Amino acid sequence: MAMKGTDFPPLHIIPPQPEHPHTNTAIMIHGRGSDGPEFAEEIFSATLSEREGDDLRSRFPGWRWIFPSSRSLWSSTFQEESSQWFDIYSLTDVDAKQDLQMEGIRGSTKYLLRLMDKEIERLRQAREKLFVCGISQGGAIGLWTILCQKSSLRNIGGFIGLSCWLPFAEVIKCCLQSVNDSSQKSSGSFDVVEAAKFVASMMADTKSILTKRDGAGSFLRTPVFLGHGIDDAYVDVTLGRKLRDVLELIGLAPVWREYTGAGQEGHWIKEPEELVDIAGFLAAQAEKSAVQNT
Repeated sequence: MAMKGTDFPPLHIIPPQPEHPHTNTAIMIHGRGSDGPEFAEEIFSATLSEREGDDLRSRFPGWRWIFPSSRSLWSSTFQEESSQWFDIYSLTDVDAKQDLQMEGIRGSTKYLLRLMDKEIERLRQAREKLFVCGISQGGAIGLWTILCQKSSLRNIGGFIGLSCWLPFAEVIKCCLQSVNDSSQKSSGSFDVVEAAKFVASMMADTKSILTKRDGAGSFLRTPVFLGHGIDDAYVDVTLGRKLRDVLELIGLAPVWREYTGAGQEGHWIKEPEELVDIAGFLAAQAEKSAVQNT
């Protein structure tokens, strides 16, 4: 179904398995050039063991899986329309022509935040039962969505970023670190200043939360899992490590795992090791939320 008031494609939804009550929801965000149904097919065909049918859906029968699809946007790299959450000029130099990324990041982040709100409402405001997972560009926009959340007394269940990076990483670091670093200055080129304004406007709530450290506990306790292939030919592992470092500087404590030998030239989930780690992370965090609600 399509969300009202958006120009995004309909959601691809896989409900809990029959006779299993709805316990948790996972929003699964695809990468560039893909869509929700394709990502669902790919990730549920990945297996955790040699046992037939041992996949994420069978491990979590009470979960509702939401696979949103991005809009078709003009790709300045390939000079054609492409399914992507935002435009990007280069993955070897992710800071090049950052202005091309702003409109897509703004629109996609707002869309995904609305989707999160709707699912939290369905979960009767139990934010800790909602998880967000994204791969490649889907992980990048998922991170932006997490960092642009409105202030809340409770964090979501967790975030999983796979083979991804953080757009505007240096600008975000300066913006959010500046709450404790009065030496940060706004001087610089026009592009740098515009990037700083963009990040500051999008993450104003986050910066406010971090400024009030006594009220930042729930946000900073959001569990994060990051997995990346050291042989990733598309999103270099150094970008993933930089993402990890920025999150740690903000105050989060991401679990970081590196893998080798995954399909798609290292730019996919390593089976079964990485999928086992993902399932373990989801199970552990879901168990914590269940205990909190007893």
